[in-house]
Amino acid sequence: MAGLIKTVLLDYDNTLHDSDSKFAERFEGILPISGKGLWELYHYHIHREVVHKHYPERHDDGELHCRLIFEYLHIPYDSSSARRILEGYYEAEADCWRNPTFYRDTLQFLNQLKYTGYKLCLTTGNHSLEKAECLEKFGSRRYFDYVLEEKLVGYSKNDPRFYQAVLKSSNSRAEETASIGDNLTHDILPAKAVGAKAIWVNRKGKLELGKGQLRPDFEAHDLLAALRCLEGLAEI
Repeated sequence: MAGLIKTVLLDYDNTLHDSDSKFAERFEGILPISGKGLWELYHYHIHREVVHKHYPERHDDGELHCRLIFEYLHIPYDSSSARRILEGYYEAEADCWRNPTFYRDTLQFLNQLKYTGYKLCLTTGNHSLEKAECLEKFGSRRYFDYVLEEKLVGYSKNDPRFYQAVLKSSNSRAEETASIGDNLTHDILPAKAVGAKAIWVNRKGKLELGKGQLRPDFEAHDLLAALRCLEGLAEI
């Protein structure tokens, strides 16, 4: 392996695995919006924009999430529907490693990273061991040198201290590390804040950041493009 980057931090959900589809399927038909719409509301708005910012100590409080969803939609709270949302959530969460839907480029991407000799760290929100085991069963080889998650590290992934702890745990230097993931606020910006490089896997063509904010070093439309970006980082 040549160049600057020695350690690669890899996100799981919606980077290596199509997690959104699992939750959208389980949420279909519960409320008068699509399953995809309900999942996006639950996870991307309520969980990340409201709970993370205003109720961080209630990060795992499913009932709070449901009440905030009903409030956002301006419909009366219904305990039966809330229970179905939470049941669907936990079923979809388990589906992410028991019945996975990996992207077509995931296996080639992981094999190439391993062949090149990078130190690989799976950095995910939760259930990191189950996800790592699922990936390694999928590829029939051991990929990860370190497997880390929020509960183990002690900080949320949107907190730069998560990445500081990951660097320390993996005996890695920030300037020799690249974080690869789909989410700007969890995989890219906090990694950049501690001095690591970052490659944003923007499969869905999301809008870029506003002016004046930290930016990824590269933006890639899929994992194979991210590989080429990683080669570019090695030459910086």
